[in-house]
Amino acid sequence: MIRIEKLAGHDRSRFDCGVTELDNWLRTQASQQQRKDNVVTFVAVDPRDRRVIGYYSSQTYRLELAEADTAFGVGARRYPVPAILLARLAVCRSAQGQRIGEQLLVHALRSAAEVAARVGVELVVVHAISDSAVEFYKRYGFTQFVDLDRSLFITIRTVRTLLE
Repeated sequence: MIRIEKLAGHDRSRFDCGVTELDNWLRTQASQQQRKDNVVTFVAVDPRDRRVIGYYSSQTYRLELAEADTAFGVGARRYPVPAILLARLAVCRSAQGQRIGEQLLVHALRSAAEVAARVGVELVVVHAISDSAVEFYKRYGFTQFVDLDRSLFITIRTVRTLLE
């Protein structure tokens, strides 16, 4: 059973998900961005050797009025939409196919629901890196923005229902 922990000095040097941008960000930027309070990163750790086998990062976000119109395909709203951005989610190649991405996503959505119980948040947004990532998020109830192929959202109401 994996453990999901807040990033804090974990060895990330061997992490390889097959997407250089995601690998390098975890290795070189995640700790720095977390210290600056720009993002929070959680890592999936293999309990046998404490190796990082997956991660996700999240941060606050808001959809401006034009983006909200694009997202929902409805008339303009009066106020921006408060959201949480699931900025990155990746699983090491050696651990792919073991549902670790699903466990990380559930952890991220549970955390978002907890935040939403204290601070106004309407959505979780993700900008998927590939078409296969789009399909991954859609399997868990995310909806594509009307005019943005790789941007998706899920409402906090839906998240709460899924977690019940």
